[in-house]
Parts: sequence; structure tokens; C-alpha cells
Amino acid sequence: MKTIYLLFTAATLTLTPGCMTERAPAEAEARRYHTLSVTPEIKKAFQGGDAIKIGSVTGTAPKFQTGGTYRVVGTCRQHTLKNASLYFGNTAEPGSAAIAASAGSSLSKPLPKGTTEFDITFTLLRPGLLHVTIYDLDNHDKNDNAYAGIYLGDVVFRR
Repeated sequence: MKTIYLLFTAATLTLTPGCMTERAPAEAEARRYHTLSVTPEIKKAFQGGDAIKIGSVTGTAPKFQTGGTYRVVGTCRQHTLKNASLYFGNTAEPGSAAIAASAGSSLSKPLPKGTTEFDITFTLLRPGLLHVTIYDLDNHDKNDNAYAGIYLGDVVFRR
């Protein structure tokens, strides 16, 4: 009896009698991600034509769940604040990190007046409610300096 050890990589393998072929890694990568349908809800009302629009959400699972990696792409229009920041967060209970930006991505970015595109890739570490929020950096209220924002649908539970 012969023992065969297989090492799996990002590519998928197709096994047929008598031969083994490797599919293109890009094809495997494309199948790994799901397109999520989200219904944003207002977290804090916008003023003066300001808005956050979600263009697409993709991830390693068909819905948000802990342990999954997701990419949120959208635009933010803001003409009201002089000193603002856009932040992608999770309203998890206090404790360890609830969300982590993937390499090359950031959970926040400066938000000048006008329209700004965002592209955030992250891993969801703990249950909570995901949100995209504009923060007023000139508002020094230690309890809440959120200017406006949206929630991305339902509360995320553990899988």
C-alpha cells in the first residue's frame, strides 16, 4: 500500500482517473468570495446633502460572521465639516479587538470636503453591529463625536 500526501494551496485541484491538473489560482480565488446584500440603516442622520453610499460588499461567507474576511467599497460625500474622518467599525462589547484591517487596508481615512471613495478589507473578530461613520474631529465630546453614519444591516453573531 502506498501513502500519498497532498499539500493544498490557494489553487483548486481537479482529480480525474489517471491524471491531476491544477486550475488557475485566479479562478479559485473568484469562487472563494461571495457577494453580500446589505441594507444600510441610518446610525446618525446626515445633514446638507452629506451621505455614505455602499457600492459593493464581498466576503468569504454569504453573510457577515465572525472569522470571515470582507471588502466594503463605497463613496462618502461630505461638505459640512472642516476636519473629518471616515471610520469603519464594529459596535462589539468592550474587550479585545472586534475587527482588524487586512494588510494594505485601513479602518479609517481622512475625509476632506467633497466626495471620497473608500475600499476597506477587514476580518471580523467578534460579534457586533458593523458601521461606517463620519467623525467630526473638531468635536471633542469624549462620549460621542460621530457626525453621521450608517449600520450595515443586522447584528453579527458568532458562527
